[in-house]
Amino acid sequence: MKCFFIFLFLSIFNCYGQQVSEINKILRIPNALEFEKEIRIYKDYSTSETIKILRMYDEGKDNWIVQIFWYSKSFNSVTKIDQIQFPKENLGKLIAKDANLIWLNLLLTNIEFLPSMESIEYKLNTPYIDLEKGEQIIARRKTSIIDGNGYQVYIRNGKIKNNFSFNNAESYLKHFPKVDELVSYNELLSILKKEFNL
Repeated sequence: MKCFFIFLFLSIFNCYGQQVSEINKILRIPNALEFEKEIRIYKDYSTSETIKILRMYDEGKDNWIVQIFWYSKSFNSVTKIDQIQFPKENLGKLIAKDANLIWLNLLLTNIEFLPSMESIEYKLNTPYIDLEKGEQIIARRKTSIIDGNGYQVYIRNGKIKNNFSFNNAESYLKHFPKVDELVSYNELLSILKKEFNL
């Protein structure tokens, strides 16, 4: 069962990694992160044909831009694009947001150093003592949650670059609340939901 889960996870994200390059080509954005401060998050909804992509970057001099794309897996095309620019002061009912503060909050989640979920797979099980052929052994009860949302994250902060993938972080955290990486994944998702409704 453990081998099956690892194989399934790697297969999904290997295909997903190839798909990211295809999506970038259609979005007309380079595969490499071109700005000193840039993050891209690809959210794949397992229950729909849509991938939502968030791209946030600083063009320089604290001129932040956020682009949100909706990509159809069925038609291999972009179905919607939103772009957010951050005004420096309030405009009518539109309250200014501090994009740099959002960026710093993202960095506080350890996003520059987080590993892919496959690297912490060993933490996502419950060990117990079992009896096998009359001998006591350590066995592990694996929790697998395969229906949900998958995320592929790419970040660049100056010279630091990282990319990682994870899925169903909220559900796994309920089972394993002490796993630091799950806590960080969920903090990241919380910021994205609050700031960009992702």
